[in-house]
Amino acid sequence: MFNVFVKKKGAYNADLMGEYSNINDAVKFANDLKEKDETISYTIEETSGHFDSYGEPISTVVKRG
Repeated sequence: MFNVFVKKKGAYNADLMGEYSNINDAVKFANDLKEKDETISYTIEETSGHFDSYGEPISTVVKRG
């Protein structure tokens, strides 16, 4: 599963904008958002379905833009 997070300039936290099973769909979605508003930045993370000792999902950053 790939999660797309978008952070607006000046915002403290990034917002989850979508979850995708295919990396290509996630990248296309993130790039489309970036084209509409160049002040945002995005992060695509891959989750493996495993959790840490605090119950938070373990994820790996795949791409930033």
